[in-house]
Amino acid sequence: MNWETAIAIFSIALALGFDFVNGFHDTANAVATVIYTKAMRPATAIVMSGILNFLGAVMVGTAVAKSITKIIPQDKVTLTIVVAVLSAAVVWNLITWWYGIPVSSSHCLIGSLFGAGVAAGGMQGVAWHELDKVILALLISPLVGFFAGWFLTWLSLRLSGEKAEPNGKKALDPKTERMKKIMSRLHILSSASVSFSHGSNDGQKTMGIITLILASHFAQYGYTFNQVPFWVMAAAAAAIAAGTIIGGWRVIRTVGTKISKERLAHSQGFGASMATSLIILTASAIGAPISTTHTLSSAVAGGTIPAHGRENLNLKTMNLILLAWVLTLPVAATLSAVSYFILHALWR
Repeated sequence: MNWETAIAIFSIALALGFDFVNGFHDTANAVATVIYTKAMRPATAIVMSGILNFLGAVMVGTAVAKSITKIIPQDKVTLTIVVAVLSAAVVWNLITWWYGIPVSSSHCLIGSLFGAGVAAGGMQGVAWHELDKVILALLISPLVGFFAGWFLTWLSLRLSGEKAEPNGKKALDPKTERMKKIMSRLHILSSASVSFSHGSNDGQKTMGIITLILASHFAQYGYTFNQVPFWVMAAAAAAIAAGTIIGGWRVIRTVGTKISKERLAHSQGFGASMATSLIILTASAIGAPISTTHTLSSAVAGGTIPAHGRENLNLKTMNLILLAWVLTLPVAATLSAVSYFILHALWR
């Protein structure tokens, strides 16, 4: 085995490591609301989320993975670029996880692809028409999530009769007790759908990176940029599921308790989760790699308004999430470019 093959194998392992980190960083996307409304026990919710992440990653298709393979022109892909991309994405994911900030693994990966591509090939090192589509999807999805979360929470509150009192307790007409139980079950269902949709979108991003490695270094074995092997799908699905089951409690606390000043209601949890899952599944179907983290955080924020009033949005936490959203692309791009220059100097 020559050193390039060894690096290629290491790159595949690093990609699966990124997928694993993505799993425990993004566990909050699916389980925070059901845990903090006590609709499910934490351990049960996390295991359910892991299983559904796996199923989403292997069942929905590979449209998002193929979009990832097109951001850097195929004739410019090298192992140095891939390792730089993954190193930067993993580092930023770990830093933000440590501080409990719900940051987007998608932003990490897209920013890193941009930074390494430009560092390696200048302005020709990135396929701009593909990058523009991806960035547009990343920008639009949180806005859609906010308004969809607001609307579905408002509708759920109207149907369930669930209301918030000033002290944060839920006032419930005795006649609507049955609807409360139904809403709790719907909340669990919507949480499950977020896990499935998360796997369908985020799991594919790692599949795309591994496909780049295989097509650029192992083409003699029949690997191409346009085909994602099933073993790659299964490996990426297993990695994100394992990371999910381990769980990311730092981020779970932020999503579950710090976006809204009041305790989440089942109606709000259902509205935010269902809005997120519908948006992510639509994006997965059309091949748009978007951020589950920011879509859900925005949906929780939007749902806070009809549930508890605009004054109960925690602006300090929202500003922190917004800051991370703004900084992730340039920070990941910078880390990736620096990583590329270091690796290029060492391996030339």
